[in-house]
This record gives sequence, C-alpha cells and structure tokens, in this order.
Amino acid sequence: MNSYIYSYHILSTGERSRYGIPASSQEDADARIREAIADIEFTEPEDVQGITLDRTITEDESFFECEGCT
Repeated sequence: MNSYIYSYHILSTGERSRYGIPASSQEDADARIREAIADIEFTEPEDVQGITLDRTITEDESFFECEGCT
C-alpha cells in the first residue's frame, strides 16, 4: 500500500496545507482525499479546493527501524 500526499486549499479560512492518505492505488486515493481532508479540517467537502498530488511514497520508501533493532 502506498501513501499519496496532496496539497490543498481551504476556501473559508485561506489555509493551505498537505495531507497524506494510504491507498492501494492513486485512483482510490483520488476518490477519497476530499472527504478525508474535509474531515480533518472540520469543514464541508465543497470548501476543500486546489487538491493536487504532490508525492507518492511507495512501500519501499517507508522503512522504519527502531533504535534497539540494529
């Protein structure tokens, strides 16, 4: 599963930010991102504008190792 990082703009507040969503495909992420952003911003989906895909983080790039594991 990849993470898809999007930039967006909230019309009512003027805020610009980024948000990532895990998904099995970009099409799946594209379909869910507006609702996910509206949920975390406590606003309506229509208030979320200017959504653009900034980056895709593949499973290969998301390797984490704890301090004591090496």
